Amino acid sequence: MIDRTVRWDQRTPATEVRGEVPSRSSRSRTGWPEQALIFSTIVILPVQNHFPSVAGMSVGFLIFAAIAGYVIVNSPGILGKVWHHPCFIAAYAFIGVSILLEFASPLSRYDEVVRFAQMIGGAVCLAVLCRDRTALIAGLYGYIAAALWVSAYLYLTSYGVIQEMGEATSFHQASKVRAEAFADKSLQANVNALAFVCSQGAIVAFALALVGRMKHRRILLLGIATFCLVAAFLPMSRGAAVISLVSFGAILYAQGISHGKTLIFAFVLGLGLYIFVPEAVWSRMAFSSESRDGKMEGRAWIYTTALNRLPEYVVAGVGAGNYYSKWGFEKGFGKEHDGFLTVYGAHNSLLQITIFWGLFGLLMYLWIIWCVYRSIPLRCGRDELSLALVGIMVSLSLWLMMSHGFSDKSFACGLGMLVGARQWIWPTGIVSAVEVGRMPATSPI
Repeated sequence: MIDRTVRWDQRTPATEVRGEVPSRSSRSRTGWPEQALIFSTIVILPVQNHFPSVAGMSVGFLIFAAIAGYVIVNSPGILGKVWHHPCFIAAYAFIGVSILLEFASPLSRYDEVVRFAQMIGGAVCLAVLCRDRTALIAGLYGYIAAALWVSAYLYLTSYGVIQEMGEATSFHQASKVRAEAFADKSLQANVNALAFVCSQGAIVAFALALVGRMKHRRILLLGIATFCLVAAFLPMSRGAAVISLVSFGAILYAQGISHGKTLIFAFVLGLGLYIFVPEAVWSRMAFSSESRDGKMEGRAWIYTTALNRLPEYVVAGVGAGNYYSKWGFEKGFGKEHDGFLTVYGAHNSLLQITIFWGLFGLLMYLWIIWCVYRSIPLRCGRDELSLALVGIMVSLSLWLMMSHGFSDKSFACGLGMLVGARQWIWPTGIVSAVEVGRMPATSPI
């Protein structure tokens, strides 16, 4: 990823050779209102579903609507330079194709397409706001702040319960421990999402600690990374564990594992996991497609059913409305839950898109992923901000493989920050060592 050939709109900056930084006269610097909007959006998202809706609109939707209004009123010129970025062009194409395929399917329903379009709109607005290093830092510290309060919640409500239950001898026993530990908790609706929030905060803190230039801040950030990483394991989410480990590996690869400081930091994280993660957690870190007592593990059941039905949806899909209203019930994707028969999602965004809109929809979505990949600046190991962005994008790409919510607002935050940073901070596509040396990374919050 880091050593790929410079192509597309990425080019070697001539100014780097002369020791100059590209001019920023083409756009204005961000102020505290814009930085506060970015920071607060990321911090509030983990609890957006637990606030009462206003006129049928969620808090998350209202926040992005406020950002859109601010951008339209205060930065229409900058918006005109951002909305046609290749990542967004690919997203518009995906929206168009999915609408056509949904229209051609029985029982058409456009909720999924509308939510995805809203997510892209939020990403466009965040890209307008994230146009200098200070704004990017505000967003990164937002990830850390969100992870800190979610981690504190997990420690206070579940750590002691899991420790008291001791070691579980099997996956099913560990699942029972998890159910008891998170029973009757106000944020139990999706503990996997809470674990993901903690893992993203740990990833950002680790990246900032690895390349940061202030020693006392590096130590603090490493402590935060360890604290949040242990919390990410408490919900016993296998997906969050994989996301954390792979994202940390990507950061280490981008930075270069030959550095002594890098190895020491990685050792501290591993030691923290070994000492502080309860033993019962490790018993659930397994995946099996074998049935037990006549029941198959949830993900294995979904994946097996999807594979068996592949010829029925692989070309053009069955439509989102048809899937949740009829087809999913008939083809075995439904199970009884609280006395009602419910159709479950595929727990994988790429698989879910293929079921909805077939290979045509999947190819359009893969185009978006390719454009996102091409937007990651080269030589990102030079700068703690670009390194943290790499960690965020790797974590989001893995979250796609473990969740069918491809229109989740967390993707709007990551995509918006990446496109904004690529457009305004590193317009050449390469992180300049000269600019990094001149711009100290200090928190605006």
